Amino acid sequence: MDHTKAPTYNSKEGLVLDLKNFICRCQNRVMKFNTAIESAVDDGPEDMKAEGIITLDSYLQYCERLLRWVPNVDTTGDELLRKILVFYWVFDQPSVLGLQTPISPETSNNDLSWLSYWLVSFARQQGQFLSTPESAGLVYTFYLNPKYNSDAAFWEKPASGWQSFNHWFSREWKNINISRPVDGLSNDHVITMPAESTYAGNWPITKGEIQLKIKGVDYYHWPVKDLLQTKEDTWNEGHFTHSFLAPTDYHRQHAPVSGEVIEARVIQNQVYLQVAKNTATGRIYADRAMVRAPAEVRRRRGVRVQYESEGEEGEGGEDVSPRASNKNQDLDAPDDAGYQWCQTRGLIVIQTEKYGKVAILPIGMAQVSSVVLTVKKGDHVDKGQNISYFQFGGSDCVMVFEKRVDFQVKPKEKVKVRKQVATFENLPVVDDLQKR
Repeated sequence: MDHTKAPTYNSKEGLVLDLKNFICRCQNRVMKFNTAIESAVDDGPEDMKAEGIITLDSYLQYCERLLRWVPNVDTTGDELLRKILVFYWVFDQPSVLGLQTPISPETSNNDLSWLSYWLVSFARQQGQFLSTPESAGLVYTFYLNPKYNSDAAFWEKPASGWQSFNHWFSREWKNINISRPVDGLSNDHVITMPAESTYAGNWPITKGEIQLKIKGVDYYHWPVKDLLQTKEDTWNEGHFTHSFLAPTDYHRQHAPVSGEVIEARVIQNQVYLQVAKNTATGRIYADRAMVRAPAEVRRRRGVRVQYESEGEEGEGGEDVSPRASNKNQDLDAPDDAGYQWCQTRGLIVIQTEKYGKVAILPIGMAQVSSVVLTVKKGDHVDKGQNISYFQFGGSDCVMVFEKRVDFQVKPKEKVKVRKQVATFENLPVVDDLQKR
């Protein structure tokens, strides 16, 4: 591939044309993006080939198509997820990372770089299309796909039909009390899962921070106040827990505890998706871990990522090659840890009667940056009540507890919404009889 060749495709979509012009304004960016396409094709050939991407021009054409793509799946695959993965796979290549705002707690309140803001704009424009009647044209394919249809008989289908893809994506149950009954409804000790999701783990809060340790060494100290964007000093010794949703999951969130809503708002920030290569299959997948696997760190740190502000006259500094090596780089350190601090997210804080405050943060991932709250400040919510929902794609859900809690689930365990996951610390775990 000729890394100096500028893209020539003039998209009919103004947003895609903006990206092309951004690339072409600086020869260094042309080289960086061509390098990114080459490494993306080399490391994810099957997925890139499936979307017809072999050059920078063909990637721009793909972006144009994606803005008006009517979501559909065949009877076995998951095109919905693949489309999102391929889009972000290119931006996750080492040569273009430096053009984006770093993903770390330290940058959570910073203005975004041009390219990071472009990604936000792209997600918004695609989301607008997915709220149109045209976008619902192939919803029936999801009813035929076993990845999506296992609970289809229990979905509520509006009499007027699905008005858009987002309308279907935020679907509800016919009777959630039958499909997903609430554990411990009358037992305030019990904490339930706010979202149908895979549990990723929990971390204690110490002196207002979450400390991530790898091989016994502290690498990150993430301030909870920055995550919640609050000035309160009451979140000092509690717990942080993280789980993630797949595109196939139910995408509404429900209160894990009962109490009064004392805060409800949406925090606008980045859109992001960590994409990794499965070394066994060669396919790409969504990497939702708190820190990235060593193999992914090596892939992304095969070059020295130089942020655009480091270069002369804001032009991105020296060109880099994805095949270069840096043996001095610590490959055991976290890479892109703490992305929850930088994502667009909802924030709902519930004041419980006995156990302090509980914050629930539905966190948008990639194109799922539309977090819709269904409660407001001053509302009383019962455990299990709907409090928010996502539109389009996979996403994350975080809970932050003002007090310490005891967890009864294990990392990587798939948990249904409204099922018990924890009890407040130093209190007995309830049995099945007590749950009811």
